[in-house]
Amino acid sequence: MSSLRPRPFLLHPAARVSVFLRLPVLPSLLLSALALAFLSHPLPAADDEPPPSIWPTTTLETGDRGGTYFGQKPDPQKSRHYYIAAEFVSWDYVPSGSDDVCGLTLPPPVLATRTHQKLRYVQYTDATFRTRALAPRSLGILGPVLRGVTGDWIVVTFLNRTAQSLSMHPHGVRYDKDSEGAYYRPDPGRGAAVAPGARFTYVWHLDESSGPLPTEPSSRAWLYHSHVLGDTEANLGLVGALIVTDPKRARPDGTPADVDREFATLFMIFDESGLSQPVPLPANGRATAAPPPPPPANAPTLDWARTQQLLEDGSRSSINGFLFGNLPGLEMNEGERTRWYLFGLGSQRDFHTAHWHGLRVVEDGRRRTDVVELLPATMKTADLTADNPGSWLYHCHVADHMREGMFARFTVFARDAVGASRDPATAFLGLPSALTSVRLEQAESVLNVSVTPARADIVITGTATVPDAFDPAAAPLRIQFGAKSIELLLTAPGLARAPRALFRYLNADDSGLVRGGLLQFELTFSGPDWLQGVPTVPAGNPRPVPLTLSFGDLTHITTARVTTRLVPAGKR
Repeated sequence: MSSLRPRPFLLHPAARVSVFLRLPVLPSLLLSALALAFLSHPLPAADDEPPPSIWPTTTLETGDRGGTYFGQKPDPQKSRHYYIAAEFVSWDYVPSGSDDVCGLTLPPPVLATRTHQKLRYVQYTDATFRTRALAPRSLGILGPVLRGVTGDWIVVTFLNRTAQSLSMHPHGVRYDKDSEGAYYRPDPGRGAAVAPGARFTYVWHLDESSGPLPTEPSSRAWLYHSHVLGDTEANLGLVGALIVTDPKRARPDGTPADVDREFATLFMIFDESGLSQPVPLPANGRATAAPPPPPPANAPTLDWARTQQLLEDGSRSSINGFLFGNLPGLEMNEGERTRWYLFGLGSQRDFHTAHWHGLRVVEDGRRRTDVVELLPATMKTADLTADNPGSWLYHCHVADHMREGMFARFTVFARDAVGASRDPATAFLGLPSALTSVRLEQAESVLNVSVTPARADIVITGTATVPDAFDPAAAPLRIQFGAKSIELLLTAPGLARAPRALFRYLNADDSGLVRGGLLQFELTFSGPDWLQGVPTVPAGNPRPVPLTLSFGDLTHITTARVTTRLVPAGKR
């Protein structure tokens, strides 16, 4: 089967039966008749159905023929340009390996296969598509958040780094045929099916009908997703959000003026049964695991019971792609006005009820509640005032989904706590000011006079984006700190050294590789001269020092704000 023509994600007949069995309102006689009708049909093998004919509308040979809106270039002064690639990822639904919220024992199928091959939308810092942008942890599997105010243009240069034709199709905004990003006959646009390795630039206009009504909240969110084979690619993980704000009720940076913090959550049951088309892998082997081989020609047809078991075992009832309380980053401070953008996707089982413990929300500006109903392709807005400090449960109230792990924890920090960062780049989703590839958690100059001779170290810890399955041995490390530059050599797995400098790859595995696209590091400079030439600042203030980390041709540039700490004599 061609990698450009995967089998569509269709509900298996056994799953259709299970849906009816979950509807107690139907008379038992009707249930029996329906079940017998379905069971009387043989269950198709995985490849029985012929694949649809998908002919790429943009290829490497055609080049990028997008970038216009009904033949005209958008106004550059009102355009927000994004660089987004579709890429493979080994996705772990339960990265902690446990349920630390409700204390439930993970189901054996989840425990046995936590990680699956998925596809994701990944944002890059520029058109070179070399340096990935950091994504907020709370987004999970969701792609980058796009945003603007009514009247703006969203311009997305899309690069397909997978082995099948894909696209980006937005809800709610205005576009021409080429930027629709959906494949269907008789006349698909140029951006309907972007071939592997090809690029296409979509242009979407945030016209007045894209934004909220005057009676609605000041901002609203729409889904975007790949739409070559309908919902197939959404099940693979290609889903994201687009926020539109009313400019009359917005700050200069485009964020809603009556909101202090934003969250986006997708309630969706992913199908990992293997009955739908597996993720095609490229010839260069960039993904870390292969899909299951096709069954032998003489393999027996699955019976109903086995098929039903596979569907049940493969269900992953997730919030943003995480199960059993593993979704991080839902944090806010007491008194903050938070806005939650809620989404539902999936199939017949995806009827969800998002419920917050301890607090109440206003749904779409019209009613106060603590439960919001979601259907497939639903997009809703819920405003929550964080007036009750504590750690609270956030979950789907459908009993089956709750048992399958569709819950998370959110935290309201008390006023006297350090709490969540109030920096707009952290508090809001998709701001240009948040476009960075490295985030520093600590930058400290430590003068230790408790040892002889006295020791002066600069310790910097942080996170930087890297390719998946990143090999430090294949990427020479060069660091520039202020006016000083140094090259470090890998001396052991997860450890690079130079005279008076040490770099630790904190999350390298036993083979020395860094997986998951994020590198956690600790950098130590020894000696007081590392700060020579750095401008002095008033006592107690951090010293801004330019910092560049280069891993081969991958470069991260940031500023370390170095604080000073004294370890006096007699202390360690």
